Amino acid sequence: MTNSIDAVAFERIAEQAVGHYGWLLLGAFAALMGKDVLVNFVQGLVIYWGSDFSNDEILYISGRQARVIRLGLTATTFFMTDRGTKMIVPNSQLKELTVEKKLPVNGGASYLPKGDETGVMKVEVVNEKGERRDLA
Repeated sequence: MTNSIDAVAFERIAEQAVGHYGWLLLGAFAALMGKDVLVNFVQGLVIYWGSDFSNDEILYISGRQARVIRLGLTATTFFMTDRGTKMIVPNSQLKELTVEKKLPVNGGASYLPKGDETGVMKVEVVNEKGERRDLA
């Protein structure tokens, strides 16, 4: 008979603990689960409002040429030009990458496209006399 009373008493104590402190347990669980999302979101805001990266900018990530495709709030997407693939990096891990950026020389053009790269390029028409005319 004492075992049944102890079980009932234990059930009451457990019910009271969950009732009074259950919101703490749920809050702690949500905080642990949402920590990574929150960190990526804050890092995304810092990158988005900062001037470290901008869309269509050419960078070198660990020696590999990459173009910034998209700056998101949780992740940044790069196009790796050597393999023709895209790389998605969570914003919290951007600080772990080795990123290089070419700076303009004496105020010159920051990036000159090569012939094998795709993208917007200036087109000129040259007639037989050697006169040039822009199509833009």
